[in-house]
Amino acid sequence: MTTGLRQADKSLFQKLDLFTFFAIVIGYRQHLRVVGNSMEGTLSEGDLIIYKKINQKNIDLAIGDIVVAFHPKIKNKLIIKRVYRIFQNTFDLRGDNFRSSTDSREWGLINLNIIVGKVERIITK
Repeated sequence: MTTGLRQADKSLFQKLDLFTFFAIVIGYRQHLRVVGNSMEGTLSEGDLIIYKKINQKNIDLAIGDIVVAFHPKIKNKLIIKRVYRIFQNTFDLRGDNFRSSTDSREWGLINLNIIVGKVERIITK
């Protein structure tokens, strides 16, 4: 019998192009599975995101980008949010599901140093 996780992993590799697959394998790209509904409308629970790590010297972030960041209040927890506003090296990050998102409206502005990466691809479940 095949478990749910194994089925998800199998479908992941069927939907990836070769560049993305090798970029993940050799570490140029990272991936995360979406948990929760704060980005509902764009991302659903179980979707897979592929993201590129942020280079702190060459920042390529714009309003509307989806990013991966460390949670500002919970150590070692990653979050996925959209860049809503930019102020020098601080960012207003918001979830697309305003009614069910804990984001900068609660935490305040987020420093650049806790943003991990920029989402490049969404693979729906």
